[in-house]
Amino acid sequence: MDSEKILVIEDDPSVCELLFSCLSKAGFLIEISHNGEDGLRSIEEIPPRLVILDLNLPGMNGLDVCRAMRRDPWMSKIPVLMLTGKAEEDDIVTGLEIGADDYMVKPFSPKLLVARVKALLRRDEPVSDGFHQPDQAAPKLLQIKSLGYCSLCCGDKTIPWGVAFSSHQRQLLAMLISSPDGRIAQQEVQLELWPNSSTSKARSSFDSLLLRVRKTLDEGLAPFDSKQYLVVRRGILCLENYRVDALDFKRLARKGLQEASFRKLWQAELSFSSAFSLWQGPFLPADFGSEKTIFMQDELEQLLIEASKVFACILAEGQRFQEATKILRLAQRYNPSDDALVRLLYQLATAMGLPSAARRVLDNYRTYLVHENYPKIEIDEILTEIPQSPQPTNWLESLESP
Repeated sequence: MDSEKILVIEDDPSVCELLFSCLSKAGFLIEISHNGEDGLRSIEEIPPRLVILDLNLPGMNGLDVCRAMRRDPWMSKIPVLMLTGKAEEDDIVTGLEIGADDYMVKPFSPKLLVARVKALLRRDEPVSDGFHQPDQAAPKLLQIKSLGYCSLCCGDKTIPWGVAFSSHQRQLLAMLISSPDGRIAQQEVQLELWPNSSTSKARSSFDSLLLRVRKTLDEGLAPFDSKQYLVVRRGILCLENYRVDALDFKRLARKGLQEASFRKLWQAELSFSSAFSLWQGPFLPADFGSEKTIFMQDELEQLLIEASKVFACILAEGQRFQEATKILRLAQRYNPSDDALVRLLYQLATAMGLPSAARRVLDNYRTYLVHENYPKIEIDEILTEIPQSPQPTNWLESLESP
């Protein structure tokens, strides 16, 4: 198992927090939806390996969600574990008859739930008896790690980018995962990698490059059929049956920002926690690629900074000052000159009653500004303003203030 996604459709904050904690510790990537409609949309956008479903949901209830999944030819393949407070025999029978693969009653044992989840995932894996091959089985997801280090994983096999692929092969993969929906025009690749070659020679080089990438994937991830993952259709090179940690981070961080804007704070905290669990470092494919990958790196780092500010304020609202400080220090690595980050770090140190730590925040900021050749008068002006800002009574509102 390699960070398989589990979708939890549940509206109770305490249950969501418990599920997030126990399943994350078991190595799963968790996404939370708080009603049936959002859950179905999430399944359509990025399909999970398994759904944990409550029955008593606002709006569309859990039974209707399960019915909708089982009517859809593609969604019907996703295992569903119903987790509900309804413990009557008739309720359990109804849930299983509608299409649930398993049924658990609240309150539940986290250890038992994780065991049930793993059992359902094992049951869902295609099985071969040596004579009948699972021809109709969907291909496994190609997991692409791009934050902090670069590798491609499928099942229990991993290929590190820096070892297995040549420079042009890395550029091709970097361009693909930075493109909308993993699609890029063959002509764009040719112009990027062989700008001075004739059309026919660039086409020949592209075909040769694609062949070598496929061969590397087939050998490094064997058994693996790269033609199910790298496909050319009408002049478009498509990456299929894949997931990229950077794209998951982007989606979850944006979801957290949206939830926070509506003051759905515990939902935002869960989305941010899921997003930040994926962040292991910058988007490294930018080192191998084009303007497209550099733009994506900048976009991700800016999103990290904005999400960090809001996430830290949510944590500070709950008096979790040390956790908030850790989040902000991570963001500051990518933009030491962000005044809002410095201000929040100073206010957190003050809130914890640590005047020496607050002074260090200002001293470090001064050192950075001097290094960046800011005029002394401007540095003094900037630093004078920060201690004058009072400790917030409402951290999120203070972040929104000019």
